[in-house]
Amino acid sequence: MLPKSPQRNEESVSKNVVELSPVNTTKKYTCSIVGARGYTGLELARTLLSHPWAKLTTCFATSDFKLTDHLLEPAAENVQCLSDSQILNSLTDFVFLATPTEVSLELAPKILKAGKHVIDLSGAFRLKKNDYKKWYNFDHTEPAVLSQAIYGLVPWCGPVNLNQPTLISNPGCYATAISMALLPLLKRNLIETSHLVIDAKSGTSGAGKKAAENLLFTEVDGECLPYKVGRHQHLPEIIEALEMFSGTKQKLDPHFTTHLLPTRRGIIAGIYATAKTSDLKQIERAYAEEYFSYPLVKFGPVSAAHQQLTALKKVVGTARTHISFELVGNKLYVFSLIDNLVKGAAGQAIENFNRLIDAPVETGLLMQKGIL
Repeated sequence: MLPKSPQRNEESVSKNVVELSPVNTTKKYTCSIVGARGYTGLELARTLLSHPWAKLTTCFATSDFKLTDHLLEPAAENVQCLSDSQILNSLTDFVFLATPTEVSLELAPKILKAGKHVIDLSGAFRLKKNDYKKWYNFDHTEPAVLSQAIYGLVPWCGPVNLNQPTLISNPGCYATAISMALLPLLKRNLIETSHLVIDAKSGTSGAGKKAAENLLFTEVDGECLPYKVGRHQHLPEIIEALEMFSGTKQKLDPHFTTHLLPTRRGIIAGIYATAKTSDLKQIERAYAEEYFSYPLVKFGPVSAAHQQLTALKKVVGTARTHISFELVGNKLYVFSLIDNLVKGAAGQAIENFNRLIDAPVETGLLMQKGIL
């Protein structure tokens, strides 16, 4: 059994942190990445190569690909790089899918049927209630698999049954930043939801590694461009996650805008709501009580003493979530910052891997530091 983190002792585990059934941790678990060429795939590879309980054996890509062309870690030389056509013939204990939704939709059921665990970083299995045709422009053809998928918002997600192959659906980047900030408030009924406004901004890596005119340096430099206004595919995911984990009975129908920042990575989400309290300490207590056993979050009021919590460069490159807040009368301002490629994607996938093997969620992630 792996040693527990000091923050996760039996007497102090938060109600929303569920202890999972232990598995054999006397060995390293073999892992593979499908879609290793992309930004998220490379971030996954970098982290898995240094993880004490993971053995990255294989990377798959759509064309000729060598991990050593992208990562300088010596361990990268031992990773086999294969074409996508060989995925089902080279399965590992855990398969990470850093793939488009349609690819995950096709692959995940086949990998599960082969008896392997899947951590899917696409949106293929995130929505339980909403229409995939409307939000993702395809018909979902795997309702049985969708119903069994576990939405892996750490530390809010529930337990897994490791006696059978498990599918973890990794949350979207915007959904992660926003849910982490709102869940403690909704769970304690501290805010009104009738006029909830979410103004979120992301670096360009959130769009993936693809050639697109709107992502050219000349197009994004000096701009802060809104896109998919009110129609972003993470909106229904945010609503479902907030309802599921907070237990709120209030109607959730927020204004939600997304913008493209002229930066490579990072998300800052500004959230504006009417508070049901005028006591800032009550807001702070909600975060303290929910996250006291979770080491990958920092929070505090917006003030000179906590200015680093609102600086993207302090969270980019890390697996942490930074949350800050201010209360003026009953007007509540909340800011949630993450690295879209780490906590918003690869890092949270590693957290889900850690939970599956009953390791502390921060294993392999604490060495990551923000850039100066």
